[in-house]
Amino acid sequence: MSVPLGNFKLAINSNSAQLEKGYLLPRGRVRTPVAIFLLLFCATTATNSSANSTKQLETELTGKFVAQVDGPPLTGFGSNHQSYVFEMYSPVGSQLVRLSYTFFIYEPQLPAAALDYSKLYKLTAIKNDACQDTLEKISKRFVFDSHGQFVEMKYALTYAKNFPSLTLSWTNPLPCYVLSPVRPPAKILTESNPSSGPQ
Repeated sequence: MSVPLGNFKLAINSNSAQLEKGYLLPRGRVRTPVAIFLLLFCATTATNSSANSTKQLETELTGKFVAQVDGPPLTGFGSNHQSYVFEMYSPVGSQLVRLSYTFFIYEPQLPAAALDYSKLYKLTAIKNDACQDTLEKISKRFVFDSHGQFVEMKYALTYAKNFPSLTLSWTNPLPCYVLSPVRPPAKILTESNPSSGPQ
């Protein structure tokens, strides 16, 4: 096969690629730039497609923090995981959901001040049925002594400040929404006007 190339004609076969004027190009030299271009094009397309899909799945939630599931201390070795019970507001009423947040120590964390039921927040998350579970299961902890002997089972849950004495459902599965880490100065959540919540 011959391909015009300026004042030259490029002849390509299975064994070599050469110019008609007698310049021999090493085998594979012509195909390498094309392969690199195709790889970069495919990678860019896949990244853009993934970003667009994520944006389409994101949901803006408005509501209040009800409780935090107490977990192990934060670590700089690997990722950290936190779960919250969040009262999500909608036009048809309110619903308790689970917020799941996985992050590294150098990434922004949810501020401790957010655990205040008197404050209304807006945040963006992606619904994920895989982490849907009951409050009983996600807060259950087994306590062992220094010798590794079982001591007790307890529920590790810290209620939000100003949270009224309401009965939580411990056995019904909580719909789960996953929060994504953001780059500063962006914020994971923003405080909203209380008047935008249900009356």
